[in-house]
Amino acid sequence: MNTRQEILALLRGQQIGKIPVSLYKIDPYDEKSFWAGHASFSHLLEKMRSSCHNFYFFRPNTGFFFSDPSTIEVKEERKQDSRISEVITLTVETEKGLLTRTARTTKLSNQQWVLKPWITTSHDIEKFLSLPYTPCKIDLRNFFEKESAYGDKSMPLISLPDPTGVIGFLFAPGDLPKFLLDHEKLVTQLFEIFVERLENIYRDISTLVHNVIIRIRGAEYLTPPILPIEYFRNYKDVFINYVIKPDAKLINILRSGNLNYVCYHWHDIREDLLPYVLRLGIDILEPVITTIEVPMTIAKIRKITGPNITLMGGPAIEDIEFRSSYEIAELCRDSIVQNGRSTKFVLIPSDVPSSIPLSPQTEENLLAMINTANNFTAII
Repeated sequence: MNTRQEILALLRGQQIGKIPVSLYKIDPYDEKSFWAGHASFSHLLEKMRSSCHNFYFFRPNTGFFFSDPSTIEVKEERKQDSRISEVITLTVETEKGLLTRTARTTKLSNQQWVLKPWITTSHDIEKFLSLPYTPCKIDLRNFFEKESAYGDKSMPLISLPDPTGVIGFLFAPGDLPKFLLDHEKLVTQLFEIFVERLENIYRDISTLVHNVIIRIRGAEYLTPPILPIEYFRNYKDVFINYVIKPDAKLINILRSGNLNYVCYHWHDIREDLLPYVLRLGIDILEPVITTIEVPMTIAKIRKITGPNITLMGGPAIEDIEFRSSYEIAELCRDSIVQNGRSTKFVLIPSDVPSSIPLSPQTEENLLAMINTANNFTAII
């Protein structure tokens, strides 16, 4: 069997005779990717092609916050502020004034540093609420072209936000809880419009693709510690009302379409909130991270989920960047053992390198992760 066949078999609970390992967000077959553009990654990409279960991430073009591109004009201004970086400002006119977002990009990283988020005042929320809306038609031609070109050597994955993921992106890090405290009615209205818009997107995708993973992201924006318990004693109610209830609607839409697999991306997974997420009917939970300081996370999460949920997890990227290869190999072996006898496990890091060049230590540790999985005898 090849990668796609083996991942699908794993999701169905079948034995595949090995421990799948993936660097997940890195597509080693994409010659135009950030990682392929730098020689320091060449050996790692080669190793991935021969020894990993690879995924390719696809994010559909959904217009300006899910409204058809013809409805809202987004103006872009670029200014070079150094030899290797530039500042990008996006501007949208609304009937209540201008909305702007400013971020810095650099040739040395695939990350953006937000200098000014879309929303900094309650009036900015009102501007968003005043925008016109025409449903965006999903165009998946690029996805199907890549699916055809890759065949079964990689597992296709469509990445979508939930309402919390969309709204959390609009604010500076950590500001969504503050606005929820100070302007609850306006924030609730934001959630309502994005639930409606995402329902249309999810409905289209659910009937257009088959046997792919649909990855939902965003829950961590309203999960402690980002949601401060000292201000939200009712944090469970907040999580249920703003994360679980909207996500339940969206996942039900996916379930009513073609056969696909729902992956729930959730950093800072909390054991006391996990039962609510499991009731959503997800197939995959990631990333479940084990560290030297907090060593038994995967075992604890597996005990709660039972054997039928696929867990994807392993060492934290911070450990991969700064620990020794021996320590990473031990963390990876421990992650696999913690999963127990369930066949539903994929070894992944919490994240992947986002800057160049790739350091020799990080490369050595990622190779140690891949080799540990390849050489591990599955627990049967």
